[in-house]
Amino acid sequence: MMNPTFLTLTPHDPLVARDGRPFGVNQGRRMRGLPWPLPSVVAGSFRTALVKAHATLDFSGDMPQRLLAIEVAGMFPVLNAELYLPAPNDALGEPDGNGKGIKALHRVAPQPTAGGCDFPDDLPLQPVMLPDGVEDFKPADIPAWWPATKYWEWLTSTQSQFSSNWFTHDFLNAAHQELRDHVCLDADRGAAAEGLIFATAGLNVGHLARFGVKHEDRHIPFDQRYAKVALSARVQIPDSEREFKHINKCNIWHPLGGERRLVHWQHHGGTDLWTCPADVKQALDRALRIRMGLASPAIFRGGWKPGWLNEHLEGSPPGSNVKLKLIGVSNGRWKAVSGWSLAPPRGPKPIRRIVPAGSVYFFDNVGGDPAKLADRWLHSVSDEAQDKRDGFGLAVWGTW
Repeated sequence: MMNPTFLTLTPHDPLVARDGRPFGVNQGRRMRGLPWPLPSVVAGSFRTALVKAHATLDFSGDMPQRLLAIEVAGMFPVLNAELYLPAPNDALGEPDGNGKGIKALHRVAPQPTAGGCDFPDDLPLQPVMLPDGVEDFKPADIPAWWPATKYWEWLTSTQSQFSSNWFTHDFLNAAHQELRDHVCLDADRGAAAEGLIFATAGLNVGHLARFGVKHEDRHIPFDQRYAKVALSARVQIPDSEREFKHINKCNIWHPLGGERRLVHWQHHGGTDLWTCPADVKQALDRALRIRMGLASPAIFRGGWKPGWLNEHLEGSPPGSNVKLKLIGVSNGRWKAVSGWSLAPPRGPKPIRRIVPAGSVYFFDNVGGDPAKLADRWLHSVSDEAQDKRDGFGLAVWGTW
């Protein structure tokens, strides 16, 4: 049994979230960054901070294995006591006439096609498309982070089209990347060493740009252009771990990501941000068609296909007895995840493909009470146990 503990993270500096491309001496001088830190980065940083926050703990013996048993989920932005989640991939913005705004917001869904498609014969999926009668268009940019109340509305609404004013300034854009150029100093001369120059990319995750605001207009007050956000994470420690009880007094500065950029980790007692709202649970009750959205990147054995689905694309999500049949998928391009293991055997981790956050899976309910999926709200649907504990594949549930 593991009871959840919630933490508030406050970054002191822009965070460095590297991708897998080489960076270092004789490898590459320009660091490439991700749009948001991977869940495993947050999990690894917290586990290290938990040991360093206790005067008598160290990393000897079986400590690495004990730390890997801790479940860490998040991090997500929080503004005005409201959790923010990545934009769902089934939302398409139709551009207006001048291409600078959004005319309407459309929801895509699996559609039967009379002309057929090039899906493999053993995958009876329907293509996820705009409904009939809507002309095709090049999608406009939509906000990267959605407030919880709007996200819940999106998960439960039966509308296929929303007006342009559905997006308010409460929606937030992706974190701004701050580029920095660095030089290596020659200790003898006190000047830059010849040819040793490199660049890093940091994410300003503490201030996210508000959607639909001219951020370059300095006449607009800063707090109306950018929202100062906190970051929320959920931690679950096995009850058998008596030495980790100091998490309830957690109040520590500890690096997160590359270049040792500092973040303040503090215990927070609130749980409401991470619970399934009553409206969603009511919508799920006796629903025939279920939608699963990924709030964090997921890792499946079958690439895009969850391992808990059989050859007929039927199965039950982890921790649930609701039987679902996959009808369609709207997912982004795969991304790579790797890293460096500090636990024995130390060294580089293998490169794996992940399904990006925001991907949406459409199911038919073929058995069980779908309202029970509310109990798995923001819990992992990844296949491997360690990936679940590292926060990959956190899912939210709705209807379509």
